[in-house]
Amino acid sequence: MVSLDELPPYRRAQLLWRWSHQGVAFVEGLVRDAEKRPCHLPTPPPGSPGRTLAVPGDDGRFHLERAGRVLCAESEAAGVWTHRQHCGWIEQGHGPQEWKGGRVDDPDTAVWGSLVVEWPVRQTGPGVDPGTIGRADRCHSGRYTLMHLWPPPPARTASIRRLRAALVDALGADCHLCGLYPGAMVDHDHQTGRVRGLLCALCNRVLEECPHLTDCPRADYMLVPPAAGLNLTYPASQQWRPKESTRQRVIQQLGFDPFDGLHEAP
Repeated sequence: MVSLDELPPYRRAQLLWRWSHQGVAFVEGLVRDAEKRPCHLPTPPPGSPGRTLAVPGDDGRFHLERAGRVLCAESEAAGVWTHRQHCGWIEQGHGPQEWKGGRVDDPDTAVWGSLVVEWPVRQTGPGVDPGTIGRADRCHSGRYTLMHLWPPPPARTASIRRLRAALVDALGADCHLCGLYPGAMVDHDHQTGRVRGLLCALCNRVLEECPHLTDCPRADYMLVPPAAGLNLTYPASQQWRPKESTRQRVIQQLGFDPFDGLHEAP
């Protein structure tokens, strides 16, 4: 039976960092109970395989279409695509604000609101390359995963743009872990700085929550990264560092620094 201490030191530290609020015993149980239950990859997007286009609608937004199906629509009849979108907001004394997730400063005083909006859409022109459509003009209704079918915007820095281009040229533009969604993030080992591959936002968000040593798609990806043979290094200046207050909170919750003797936490 695999134990927490059998994981590579940096992966052990990552799990303790992410689950510090639950305590060490919880993380040990997470690793123990996960054996023979590999992590799930993202679910495939709707629709048949094929080229995806962005088609303009009379609501002023572009919609993803593949094999004659508008992916963000709930249904279609007589050339009309019925869309449905859930809208949520929160009020905390400063008027309503869009709810984007995260922690609430004072949950006892927060006022929540939500509604579901439906609207019909008709196509107004031919389909175009989705990569040419800015975020403000994209439709994000439907399932949460649909937004990740849109190509990612260009990276902010030239160094990351060069890394992404090298990964796409060698290994393809789709996620190098699940292969289902466009690769959006240049993933790297936070201890060594070595680039591991290109990940979609869905895989990138949960990759290092994997509690497995091997025999799991995420664990095997980290053990044998697709981009290992390219010998690419992530620029140290681009690596994120936690606030000192966050670091101290984690140390207080665990009773020790999980990254003691290792590089700083990502």
